[in-house]
Amino acid sequence: MTSEMKKWILVFLCFCAVGQASLRLHNDSPYKLRAVIHAADGTYLGEMIILPEHFNTWSEQYPSFGPGGQHYSEQPSRSQTPYTVQWYCLDGGQYGICQNISPGAAVLAGNCEGPKYCKPPKKKKKGPYGAHEDDEQLHNQNEANSSSDDS
Repeated sequence: MTSEMKKWILVFLCFCAVGQASLRLHNDSPYKLRAVIHAADGTYLGEMIILPEHFNTWSEQYPSFGPGGQHYSEQPSRSQTPYTVQWYCLDGGQYGICQNISPGAAVLAGNCEGPKYCKPPKKKKKGPYGAHEDDEQLHNQNEANSSSDDS
């Protein structure tokens, strides 16, 4: 590929990216959070779960996920931007809310207004006899070898 061809491909990719609104969502908290994106008129645009200290990119080109997802339809009387991002704990409690977010912006959960706290998950009680069937582990690792090498 020639350098002239590479330049045209780069220009084309940049042009395509400008037409797509996106947000860079950064979960800078110690909790798993659900980010919900809304248009300026309150229309639900999408959501995603982001692990602690991780980020993800939301873009209008991807379909909406989650309950009640609806696709935004262009109408001259409605504005999609600025966006609102609501951050929720996995138990449903609100972590924070960021309003008036411009397309292409980075949204840090810690910079949003709100309680910025999630209740710690309930710990499972351990039984007196070791592993319980609901525990997340390989049960084989705790079982004794049934065959003996004495024969």
